[in-house]
Amino acid sequence: MSSFTASDLSEQDLVAQLSALSPDAEPIPTILRTDRRVLARVTDGIYRQPGSALRELISNAHDADASTVTIRTDRPRFERVIVEDDGLGMSPETLVHLLYHIGGSVKRTALGESLGVTRAGDPTRSPSGRKLIGKIGIGIFSVAQLTQSFQIITKVQGDDHRTVANIVMKQYAEESSFEADDPNGEYEAGKVLIWREPAADVDAHGTSVVLTAMRPQTRDTLRNFSLWQSIFPSDGQDNSSDVTPPRFNIGVVQPGDDELLRGNSSVLVSLPWRDEDDPGEAFACLVNAVWHSQFQGDPNPRIDKLFDYYLKMVWSLSLSAPLPYVEKHPFDITADDAITVYDLRKYPLESVQLSGEQSVREYFQLGNAVGQSTGFRIFIDGLELKRPIDVRKEPPTSGVLTRPLLFVGRHREDFAAVDRALTGGPLEFQAYICWSPKVVPAEHAGVLIRVHNATGMLFDETFLRFPVAEQRRMSQISCEIFITEGFDGALNIDRESFNYAHPHVVVLTRWLHESLRQVIATQKRLGSKARGERKQYQSDSKLQKMTDVVEREWATTGDQDANDPPEIVFVDDTSDSPPQSSSSDIAAYHLRRAAVVGEVGPGANSQARQRELEAQIASIARLLAAYGVLDSLSIAKRETLLAAIREVIQAAK
Repeated sequence: MSSFTASDLSEQDLVAQLSALSPDAEPIPTILRTDRRVLARVTDGIYRQPGSALRELISNAHDADASTVTIRTDRPRFERVIVEDDGLGMSPETLVHLLYHIGGSVKRTALGESLGVTRAGDPTRSPSGRKLIGKIGIGIFSVAQLTQSFQIITKVQGDDHRTVANIVMKQYAEESSFEADDPNGEYEAGKVLIWREPAADVDAHGTSVVLTAMRPQTRDTLRNFSLWQSIFPSDGQDNSSDVTPPRFNIGVVQPGDDELLRGNSSVLVSLPWRDEDDPGEAFACLVNAVWHSQFQGDPNPRIDKLFDYYLKMVWSLSLSAPLPYVEKHPFDITADDAITVYDLRKYPLESVQLSGEQSVREYFQLGNAVGQSTGFRIFIDGLELKRPIDVRKEPPTSGVLTRPLLFVGRHREDFAAVDRALTGGPLEFQAYICWSPKVVPAEHAGVLIRVHNATGMLFDETFLRFPVAEQRRMSQISCEIFITEGFDGALNIDRESFNYAHPHVVVLTRWLHESLRQVIATQKRLGSKARGERKQYQSDSKLQKMTDVVEREWATTGDQDANDPPEIVFVDDTSDSPPQSSSSDIAAYHLRRAAVVGEVGPGANSQARQRELEAQIASIARLLAAYGVLDSLSIAKRETLLAAIREVIQAAK
């Protein structure tokens, strides 16, 4: 398609010709434009991951008042991706304007109303009243991250024709005369074939984006090629990298072959749901698989280790989109949920009493701006996505505080004494900060900022650069901030980062850091009180000395009020599989006795020697846990390291 000769038609001429085009006429060749040369860089992919492009297409569907978005791929091959929505669709005029004005979005402008993109009288909302996510009109071209050519098929209700555009994006680096050209002038970003064809269903509406000819690097990323190449080298050599396969994955494609690699059936195509599960049940199984992984040998599960790239992408999309929560919104928690709630607007913080069926939302008078139901659903390959967050879950812990604590607040800054041009207008947001003995998955520890109920940034583990060195305690805190007014101007073009110097970011950061200090102080106070009530000393002097060393080091890391050192449990398990947890010690690190302790030798005191050796190894393991060493190792490597330490202990005697 890239070899046809394209006419340089004006926008008005193309609309006129397209409207008069008969069904059997030849497509009209034209060119793809951007309003400004610098925005042509989007054709080379400003987005960081393939999932970012899908996120932008989902946002476009949301802004077009779609109720459902369906994404279909041919996983694990990823030769083709189709994104369909039942939104308003685009008229020929709207589509042509899109093609001729990359970066010149009509959203949030007066022109948006005449093109059916925005609500009458309010250009910041969709025709049905949704707050618009998109802003500058580059989202649909984020697909350049995935493929160099794609097709748009769109139709508005009442039209007896659909409009089709085949698009070939131009690689930005191919333009050799950039320096000589006017940097503010128009830039040919690609070529388009556009036509109209009859539609059988006049009342149908929506848009489909069909991605074919996927870029090789995109396919390799989606296929997790580098990981599987380490596990199954294509040259047939033995794998010496000791790379652990993800527990859950969609399967592996042999380079240059569409056949799945043959291997251990427990490794390949391992999904936590069944084929017969409906989309909602299947996604719930995915979320539960992450939660239950902490009971299967790894006390601190991470998405990065559990999932292959595709499943990690699905998880990220579920976090970023304006969707309902998998169970209930944190603001919809009631007294029946048995969560202690604190009011961040008062200091010192005191718990609040929810009466009857009163929810957090009602108590704090938060309204429904960030409510549970959005009327927006996303399906991807048989999964219905929802936000995989449930602050009510009670994780296993060896600490003195066993239940999550929920801190709720809101803030508004009008910048009344400052020119609006310098501040971007008022800023208003609602937020919760949840302390829990353990955040599952570990990547949810941090702050997530939602603008108009959507985000591209995911959880920031630094909490906007919070200047406190309490890493383990910070790993127990998860926070969501819901922007209800402002902050748009602070977002960078990719919506995956923002300008830290923007006044809205400065105000939000100051509020967050002040709130975190209050949360930490409250948690320390509660922990210290509970610890004093529970603390028991062991009678054995040698064990007590080891315990004192471990507790001293946990205190050095700033965690003595947050959690007691974890339990180390030795199990009589001689299998090659990770040891399973029992209901009584699910918070512990489990080690196979035979693999770590080995045989202590015969003799009348063999049992006593074994108990002493296990106590020594357990103390060392707790020290390693205090500094994050155990969590950085696979289960097998933990056992190997501790077995080597045991040999040193025995050799020293």
